[in-house]
Amino acid sequence: MLSAKLIKALEKKGFVLEFPDYESNGDLIIEALKEHNPRINLSLPLFFDKEINYSKIASKLTASEKKELNKIIAISKKIYQKENIDNNLGEIIKNRKIKAGFSGKEFNDYYSSFKENRITLTKQEGRKIEKQAKLRLNLDLNKCLEVLFSPAKIRIMEKIFHHEKLTNTELKYYYKSISSINKAVLNPGLQDYLRIIELTRKISDK
Repeated sequence: MLSAKLIKALEKKGFVLEFPDYESNGDLIIEALKEHNPRINLSLPLFFDKEINYSKIASKLTASEKKELNKIIAISKKIYQKENIDNNLGEIIKNRKIKAGFSGKEFNDYYSSFKENRITLTKQEGRKIEKQAKLRLNLDLNKCLEVLFSPAKIRIMEKIFHHEKLTNTELKYYYKSISSINKAVLNPGLQDYLRIIELTRKISDK
């Protein structure tokens, strides 16, 4: 099993590994509790914003793990009340007759972690929106590409842009039909000439 330290080091170098996701929050909660790691448990209140199948989760836990689950549910209910977040934790506590106590320090630890994680998530969503804005700006670029290149040529250039390996056929096609166009477009003399053409046309139109 890959260590978290190795995964983080790889991601810093741009090598992102793809891992399977959980089918439900319940599966994630079960696996997290089985780690018996207090630091990981602090994250669990983030995953009670959607309805969970308490019976299914509890059936896969030991007595001590179930006790920890009940405590986290009770803490999460209080956190969600303070944050005005809709949830069904009160219903679970009532129906399952959950009685779990926790100290003020435990609540503060979980609540602080919850707020920090929510701030991090908000920042991530902000970066996602920023990325989407940049993608919209790229629409102009795509329109320019479509004027100069056929769809087949654009696909090859996209593979190169994303560091994907070309087949021998694609490589030959690139040097035969694409490279010469790229060099012409990048030629400063051609760019200056085209600017003059566009400027002269605008003056002539007046």
